Amino acid sequence: MSETDVKASEAVLSLDELLAAGTAGDGKRHYHIGSDWMQGRTAYGGISAAAALHSAMVEHPGDAPLRTAQISFIGPVGGECDVTTRMLRQSKSSRFVGADLVSESGYGTNAVFSFMKPRESHVDLEQILPPEIREPDQLECVPEHPARPSFTRKFEMRPVSGRGFGHGKDEALIVTWVKWIDQPACDPHIALLALADALPPAAMTAFHQFGPISSSTWIQHFLTDHPVTTDGWWLLVTRSHHVRRGFSAQDMYIFDADRRLVSMGGQGVALYI
Repeated sequence: MSETDVKASEAVLSLDELLAAGTAGDGKRHYHIGSDWMQGRTAYGGISAAAALHSAMVEHPGDAPLRTAQISFIGPVGGECDVTTRMLRQSKSSRFVGADLVSESGYGTNAVFSFMKPRESHVDLEQILPPEIREPDQLECVPEHPARPSFTRKFEMRPVSGRGFGHGKDEALIVTWVKWIDQPACDPHIALLALADALPPAAMTAFHQFGPISSSTWIQHFLTDHPVTTDGWWLLVTRSHHVRRGFSAQDMYIFDADRRLVSMGGQGVALYI
């Protein structure tokens, strides 16, 4: 089966359906990540991170909102997956929860989630401005193509560069409006984390030839207690300032439809070209 095909015998699940189908037992939560969530030989990073976060929030609930997700993509993920979570530390204002995802291929994803209550501070500073771009209804969607990874069909994407993300450029930058095809009803932090990894690595826009790539580490900070947007659209900006010797370090920003910064982070990406 090519990576763009979905097995006829396998159900195509939305984010909500995949999480709702998860079961608990033996101190773990079990999920099935099907071929419709794959990219090559592993699952889309956003869905494995979302399964880990969902497990952490169900098994270790609290009233502090998610502030930071730290993810390590250690091995391939797909099919039957078990997530084990543990409380690392809990205080009056915060809690740290660890999660380990193991699938049919072995150990796949490690995550640490920090949940923190807001507190009053005399420091109030924001210096990251949104790019000046057109509205999503003025841009074209990424077209259907046999090479598209299966998971990308969960999203509508409208790059500012036109119908594609481009390559052979002098800078490693992708700016794209993204929304879910099936809008999730789950916790908005889970939904946004699952969407935050939707873009290709920024370094791909500087490629002159293509080859394997793989995100290895990912950190995402959430700057609002309840991330919501208008009409489902999020503006994703991914930029790499340093690509050398097979490694790209990229920054990632998410703005809501009103251009307010709601999340920021970064990834380390391995390049095999």
